[in-house]
Amino acid sequence: MPICGFNEKMLEGLLSFNEGLVEHGLKFRSEKNGETVDQGIKREISDMTRLLAEIPKIDDSAKRILTEGIIKYSMGFYMIMRKNGIKNYQEIINNMLLYFESMDKKYYSELEGKPEDMAELVQHLNQINLRS
Repeated sequence: MPICGFNEKMLEGLLSFNEGLVEHGLKFRSEKNGETVDQGIKREISDMTRLLAEIPKIDDSAKRILTEGIIKYSMGFYMIMRKNGIKNYQEIINNMLLYFESMDKKYYSELEGKPEDMAELVQHLNQINLRS
């Protein structure tokens, strides 16, 4: 990923964050609220969508970008979980980590400095399957 190069620590952080999204954000909260995981995902995405509409009101641009980024990441993650179910969530999370690792490797080993680097990177990313 053209952000600085992925390393093991970053991947471990994403692994923990993603596991927390499933284990706390979906399983625990859905059970606590007496709803199915699918209902929990819908609720979470609805809440995040409403928060995204308010993000422009955050004055500090760095905080605004950080907040929007983590919300969008979580929404994308929940959408993947909704599509695939959470039964094999560890496998799906591992596929996501491979996706990010592949993005980073492709960029830094083949594309960095090329005129169409980002377009080629997106073509590469479109070929990767995140399903379990």
